[in-house]
Amino acid sequence: MTEWRTEIASSGEDGKIRGQDMEKVMGMEFADAIWLLLKGEEPGAEESQLFNTVLSSSIDHGVGNPSTVSARTVQSGGNDMNTGVAAGVLALGDKHGGAIEEGMKTLQSQKTPEEIVEEHLERGEKIPGLGHKVYDDRDPRAEKIFQKAENLGLKGEYAEKMKEIKNVFAEKKIPLVINVDGAISAVMSDLDWDYRLGKGLFIIARTPGLVAHVREEMDEDDFRREEGEYIGEE
Repeated sequence: MTEWRTEIASSGEDGKIRGQDMEKVMGMEFADAIWLLLKGEEPGAEESQLFNTVLSSSIDHGVGNPSTVSARTVQSGGNDMNTGVAAGVLALGDKHGGAIEEGMKTLQSQKTPEEIVEEHLERGEKIPGLGHKVYDDRDPRAEKIFQKAENLGLKGEYAEKMKEIKNVFAEKKIPLVINVDGAISAVMSDLDWDYRLGKGLFIIARTPGLVAHVREEMDEDDFRREEGEYIGEE
């Protein structure tokens, strides 16, 4: 019989999370408990404030994105809360919610901003963290995160590297805004987080928004149907 082995948590009357008694964890702020669970240590006071801002920045962004549309559409078919929310999470991918992981991986590489831009241009690929369909000149969420990091004394080399990538790309092609994913990628890298947690961070942050949308959809008429136009041959 295979035995699960983990450093994350224990169960039973003396259950612990990362070595901390459950009673202590229950007294923590929720964002701090998430930090403890994922990173294996408690955040400092400044780290806690910045992490809370990061999570709040991605909690929701309207109804038109793939995850929210998926969650509400699935719920409208007569499914339960967990099914609708799961559908929303499953809609998250490299082009929606996945840029944080790729952005962290890119920033944490040993490549210079110039090398990063050149490689992406040669491959015809977008640079994770640059550009947004809604924000042309500035992403206020990204600016808030960078400002918070600076105010807390946590702005580091990766935040500077992200801004340099933006400048190099503007020189070589066109100016693009640093979006919220780029800001999160930078500050979470400065906070020494593993890039493989990038998608997980977005899932955690966006889930409350999905829950809210699914709940609202429950009050709508069943079976949401969008108009479509047939353009094939008659």
